[in-house]
Amino acid sequence: MILFGYIKGMPYERATESFDDYKQLRNDLPKEKVIAHMESLEQWLTSLPSKDIFTGEKLHAGQCHDGEFRFPLEFLHYYKNYDIGIPYEYESYLKTILT
Repeated sequence: MILFGYIKGMPYERATESFDDYKQLRNDLPKEKVIAHMESLEQWLTSLPSKDIFTGEKLHAGQCHDGEFRFPLEFLHYYKNYDIGIPYEYESYLKTILT
């Protein structure tokens, strides 16, 4: 299992990653295609309270599973609304199933 997107400020014990690190990632896949795929995944929701770490907007907490990859549902919110990328390992995996 490969975890990513657990950014500091999220309500998870493993949320230790830096948002700034995700701002440095530049991907080849079109963002719209990645978002459409991520939105198609089954969402495993939790009752943890969660909010946008910048605006305070209330978010749904949970996790998405995609093959070996796991990421918090909130990561999709940040990916859609902020200029960040996805890890290169996840992008490589997506290239094998989206192209």
